[in-house]
Amino acid sequence: MLDYRVLTFLTLYDEMNYRRTAEKLNMTQPGVTQHIHYLENYYGVKLFEYDGRTLSKTKNAQRLKKHFDSVKAEETDIRESFTPTNTIHMTVGATKTIGEFVIVPEVRAFLQAPNHNLYLIIDNTENLLHMLEKSQIDFAVIEGVFDKSKYGYHLYKKEAFVGICAEDHPFAGRTVTLEEVFCEDIVVRESFSGTRMLLQNAITDRGFSLDHFKRCTAVNNFSVICDLVARNKAITFAYEPISHCRDDLATFAVADMHIQGEFNFVFVNEQVAMPKIAKLFSL
Repeated sequence: MLDYRVLTFLTLYDEMNYRRTAEKLNMTQPGVTQHIHYLENYYGVKLFEYDGRTLSKTKNAQRLKKHFDSVKAEETDIRESFTPTNTIHMTVGATKTIGEFVIVPEVRAFLQAPNHNLYLIIDNTENLLHMLEKSQIDFAVIEGVFDKSKYGYHLYKKEAFVGICAEDHPFAGRTVTLEEVFCEDIVVRESFSGTRMLLQNAITDRGFSLDHFKRCTAVNNFSVICDLVARNKAITFAYEPISHCRDDLATFAVADMHIQGEFNFVFVNEQVAMPKIAKLFSL
């Protein structure tokens, strides 16, 4: 069981405010300060500092947070292992592309066993990483960009990142120039989604931005995006499996812009996560 002073540290790390931390833990502010001072003395490092009136976390605090997250995940796994049942429980996060279009066969196969229980949370990359840090999910399957220095990860697969348009769009099945693409309306995912970040990085590397498109619309639902694209209202960019979800969609390529995105299993504790990953994905 995690020491109560560690729980104070984790709460302050998230809240970055002594008063809110005290209220959340039903403590006094001096009590919070005492717990933090104890940990700083124990580890011999400074964990939080004030820059004027703004509280900031040190690099040592970030290292300690990563360690405690791993310990917390392992403790949850041990506690579950003491439950007298052969039922397998799993809480898994997946980004929207992966959750809706890629891992459905694996989920279906896993649930064939009557003693397998799965809670699948589909959300964007930023929210899933936050859930990982809070030990709210066992692991996440994430597309695209994330801070690999902060989390453990294991490559799941690579997928081509392509242009998608209506089957009767002039781009269908062709290779076009970036200049041609910028003459189109585009519909993209919301900010902080892996799909959007991958597209933004690709065009930023070439000296452009989403503002160069004729019009850019953000939608946080791929079913709506596919419907708009199929009705010839816009184009989009996404992983190739999405183009297979409807017969009225087609793909196109952009000259000199060949992108492959990574799908990664992401976790805070490899010993806890990998057996569950292996069970769900038959690795």
